[in-house]
This record gives sequence, structure tokens and C-alpha cells, in this order.
Amino acid sequence: MNSTCIIGIAGYSGSGKTTLIEKILPELKKQGFCVGVLKHIHHKLVIDVKGKDTDRFYRAGANFVFAHDAEQSFVRLRYQNDEPEDVIEKFPSGLDLIIVEGHKEYDVPGIWLEKRRPKKGVPIDMTGEKKIIYRDDPLYVDKARSHIREAIAGFHAQRIIHAGLLIGGKSIRMGRPKALLKREGITLAERSFKILSEVSEKAMLLGSGQLPECLDAEERLPDIQGLHGPLAGILSAFRWAPQSAWIISSVDMPLMHKGAWEWLLNQRKPGIWAVLPKIRGSRGVETTGAVYEPMIFEYVESLARKGTMKLQEIMLHPKVLTPVIPKTLAQAWQNVNTAADWKRVLHCNTGSCR
Repeated sequence: MNSTCIIGIAGYSGSGKTTLIEKILPELKKQGFCVGVLKHIHHKLVIDVKGKDTDRFYRAGANFVFAHDAEQSFVRLRYQNDEPEDVIEKFPSGLDLIIVEGHKEYDVPGIWLEKRRPKKGVPIDMTGEKKIIYRDDPLYVDKARSHIREAIAGFHAQRIIHAGLLIGGKSIRMGRPKALLKREGITLAERSFKILSEVSEKAMLLGSGQLPECLDAEERLPDIQGLHGPLAGILSAFRWAPQSAWIISSVDMPLMHKGAWEWLLNQRKPGIWAVLPKIRGSRGVETTGAVYEPMIFEYVESLARKGTMKLQEIMLHPKVLTPVIPKTLAQAWQNVNTAADWKRVLHCNTGSCR
């Protein structure tokens, strides 16, 4: 499954494909979606001015030329294969939707646009699973918008969700590995992993921390070399399954429970790239105990390249949602970092604290 929803808008020459896309793009942008468009040009494509520096680089043999100013950029790429699937691979990952104009032969769900309704019994030559829309219908633009919204929502709902449990390291302030702490006879690592397995397609262990024997057979991803802290484990997860959404948790959340995860997952919606919940009154957000969509991964990678370990910077991205955690669920996001914190958890009423 691709990480980006792909919708085709096909039809014969003159059917109005470009006009339709031009009409629906402003509404998609208003709804917060980042959209890419793939268009096949039948004549020779001209995107540069002969004699300009970028054109001279390309003519001299550069396979890839990227030119930019403070607000925009363009890429000129030399390749032999112009199949839609291969071209789409060149698109950035930070997109909610890719619209493919034309390419009738490309079997992708979407819209087949006709100028007018055909006479009864006249077949329409079309490829793939496409909804037929007629331009002589006064509501044809609204119908196209509705179809695209439904396609985006359906694609989002089908995205696989993985879960990553950060095991952590030495737990210096606690004095012993947090993963091995026991509450009601069960280690925090075992308890957290079991709950994550219930709310995701697959749960993974992240990091090199010590584990109870019962988890030895579970799949574990090593931290990214050269990075430290949670970011090293989080990026390891993103790179392992870059087309999946990821729940990221840590073993120092002993009161986390299935209901809290379900609330978090219900905050997801198309166009939102991460949900970093916020405890009421807190200045920051919860970067563990959060869910990340594939579109945000590239941004998190950029933070790592800058050398920042401050995951709080993720909340500054305009596509990140930071909902306030309901008061009844707030305890689930409380961390234990010291022996005193752990003592309070052990004395917590089992029923109210899960």
C-alpha cells in the first residue's frame, strides 16, 4: 500500500480534465490537504529557459537539477522510464493526495470524465475502477469533490497501524530498568506490549534496553546509529515501515490502557500528519503516547539531520494536531522517572488507574 492516496482523473482529449482539477484544488487546499499533480505532456516539455544556469547544467549532463528561491522550486530530472508508477516514486512523501491527470492506461481508481451523457447502449471506453462523471451535469464538480473526499477518507481508514514500544536505556534516575518494574505481577514492558498489540496491526520493540524473558522472541528494532534518546528509536520504526502509521509508546507509562489508545486513534483524520496529545495545563505535548502518519516522517528526519533531539519541535508543524487529553484519561500519559514516582503508582487505586 502506498503512503499517499492516488486518484486518477481520466477521459478523452477535450473532456475538461485540467479544468476540473483546477476547480477542485482550491477546496482541497482550504481543507488542509497537500496535493501533488502528475500530468503527462504529449509534446516536448519545456520547463527552463535556454541559456539560464539551470538549463546549462542540464545540457552539460546533470541528471538532476533542483532550482529554488525563498518561496518555490522546480526539479528537472533526466530518466528513461516515464511509467506513472515510476514517476510517482519521485514525488515527495509529504503529500495527502496525488492526482494523476490523463494516463488512461494507468489502472488507478478515480474519475472518468465525459463531456455529455451518451446515448443508451453506447459503451464508454475506460480503464480501471473509475466513477463516470458527465460535464453536462450541473453538479459535476460537486460530485467530483465528493468522490475524492470519500477516496481520501477510505484510503486513510485502510492505512496499517504499527506500534513501537521504546524500551529505553539505563534508567539512571529510577536506579533500575523501567521495563522490568512489576505492577500486579506483570512487568511494565510485558503489559505495555500486550496493550499495543491489541490496538495495532503489529507491535515492535524499539531500542536495546533490558527486557523480561517473555518478550525475548518478539521482534526488536535497533536504534539509529549516531542518534540518542527517543528519536533514535522512533526513526528506526519509521524507516522499517515507512508506509504505515505508527503509535509510539514508552515503558515508563504504567497507567496507559486500551481505552486511552482508542481515544488517541479516534483523533486521527485525513490531512492530519500526527496527533501529539496535550495534558491540560502542560506547556508541551506528549511525543510518546502519540500517533504519527507517514507524511510526517520526512519532517522528523529533517530534525535529526539538524542535530536536534527535541521532539517537541514536531508540534510546530502546521499539520500536527495537539488535542487536550480528557481529564478522565490524563493519568494514562503520566510518566514514571524516579523511585518516588513509582511508589505513587504502586499505591494508586487499581480500579481508577487501570
